[in-house]
Amino acid sequence: MKPLPLRPLPIQGEALSDYLERLADANGYELHQLLNLLNSGEHSNLQALSFALNGHVLPKFAGPAIFDLNIPVESFGLQASDFIFMYRRWCPHCIEKSAWLRAIWRIEVMTVCDIHRVQLLEECPVCHQWARIQTILRGTCDCGLRFSSIVVPATRKQVQLMHVLRVSMAGEATVRLKDLKVVLTTAQLVRMIHYTGRFLEGPLLTRPGQVKRLDNIGVASKFVDGTATLLADWPNAFWHCLEQYLEAAPEDPSVRRVFMPLYRVIYQDLREPAFQFWRDAFEMYLRNNWHGEVCGRHRLFKEETIQTFPNRGLARVARMTGVGAQTLKRMVHSDWLRGNCFTGPSKREFITVDYTELSHFIPDPGDYLDMRSAARHLGIKRTRLSHLVAEAVILADAKPDWTRSKKWRFRRSEILGFMEQIKQSALPGLSEAAATVSLRHALRYWRITNIELSGILLAMRQGEITFTLIEQGRLPDATFDECVLHDWLKLNRESTRGYVFVPAAARLLGLKQEVVYGLVEKGLLAAELIVKRDIPFTRIPLSNLEKFRQTYVPVMQLARQQRTTSIALMNRLAAKPVTGPKVDGGRQYFFKRDDLQGDIQSGRLVTPMP
Repeated sequence: MKPLPLRPLPIQGEALSDYLERLADANGYELHQLLNLLNSGEHSNLQALSFALNGHVLPKFAGPAIFDLNIPVESFGLQASDFIFMYRRWCPHCIEKSAWLRAIWRIEVMTVCDIHRVQLLEECPVCHQWARIQTILRGTCDCGLRFSSIVVPATRKQVQLMHVLRVSMAGEATVRLKDLKVVLTTAQLVRMIHYTGRFLEGPLLTRPGQVKRLDNIGVASKFVDGTATLLADWPNAFWHCLEQYLEAAPEDPSVRRVFMPLYRVIYQDLREPAFQFWRDAFEMYLRNNWHGEVCGRHRLFKEETIQTFPNRGLARVARMTGVGAQTLKRMVHSDWLRGNCFTGPSKREFITVDYTELSHFIPDPGDYLDMRSAARHLGIKRTRLSHLVAEAVILADAKPDWTRSKKWRFRRSEILGFMEQIKQSALPGLSEAAATVSLRHALRYWRITNIELSGILLAMRQGEITFTLIEQGRLPDATFDECVLHDWLKLNRESTRGYVFVPAAARLLGLKQEVVYGLVEKGLLAAELIVKRDIPFTRIPLSNLEKFRQTYVPVMQLARQQRTTSIALMNRLAAKPVTGPKVDGGRQYFFKRDDLQGDIQSGRLVTPMP
């Protein structure tokens, strides 16, 4: 491509489409005509543009990308839908200072110039015509209005938010919320404005994040102002918004129902760690104002919030204290105990009480955990935990004698101390070449019994099995060398189980399963027949398996030891097999070891036998 007659140079960070339109206008082209020229040659689009500028080194352009032009742009992690394509926004003062369109003005949520503290323009304030780039750069509308003469000042909170957005385009920016500093990228800021800009609508909010016509500066300004209002007085403005939800549904005991769809936004749509400050403020508000229950069902909450939340349902308090739920209910209705009563959509009464008020007749409830809480701390099922107690791996108390109930209780120090012992035995890492497996995977797919789990935990605590465990991990998060754990289980099962089934017996004897079934059928290998769920199984005691090994020997093993074939060996020996194809129809020949003593003495058979 030949150099263009007029070659205004691009500016570092300028939007690609804005520059190309500026370049086309300078040379009397329409934009689509210039794009056709860049696509017409045999060179790449980037080379063609450089040739058009007489070999000028091109700077790094900003988004949005031009779909039919292969020139890379910096999109700041944004999607194409986050940019404006049809219209342009601009600050008249910035244009007067330097006549080019800033890339940040192409972002849909950018509505304010934080440098001159004014609202961006999207059309002529007098004739309301959409301005072309040539008109914008000229600074004067076709109707004669000078754009810089009519500008609207921006609010301080809007300027602060837009300043953070502009700074973030150079990397990351810090949002200052009183004593809290939050670091966000451009994409995270835009995403946050999309979802939180309508929070001030309160309970009337529907479908947050799904926005129409955000490319319209009036619509975008409402979103920016909403988010800026919340952040300018953090967290009081956000708490005032939450108060509207609480006042709209004072009788509903469900956190999700009361605060939807705001709840879904901060815990699902904005679930990245960068937005944790929204969740922290929400949970802090609940601690001070929510009279319903926060419990293990709220898995998205921080564990600290769940454990320290004072209001708990009667059923949960009854499990913690051993006081019957009906007794607690009568205490609430008789005003002996302060409670909060709710009636949800099901019209069933739900009561919560502040468990800290029960301390006058329940001493030190925080020193103990019930089985549900202890199992959650360890990360295992309650059935597994009960067997660990039975095997004395973990110590449990009968419930302290606060009431007549004697349910199991665990000292909190016992559970925390057990986990601390496990973590102290963990290694910092395993061999990178080794295949690893987590205890969670093994418990789910390896058919590990409760007794075997007890053995694994004891071996972990005593350092007999190497494993790794992250700082905040629970028991299922422990990671092992797959071969080491498999070999340990195999050895443990062989040493502790008093019987094996036919497949395992075949592996131990080095025979095929069909051969073992034949030996059982002929009575040479004593076995037991058991029925599980109406299905019969053949079970062989290990003592019988060892007795068979000491009594009989297969011809194939003898022949392999003597370095000959089975037929040649049988023709050479004087002893006769006790079973085999030509003896009783068996699948393989076997000799009695005692019958081979004569052949050993005569030298026809070399000792020792296998």
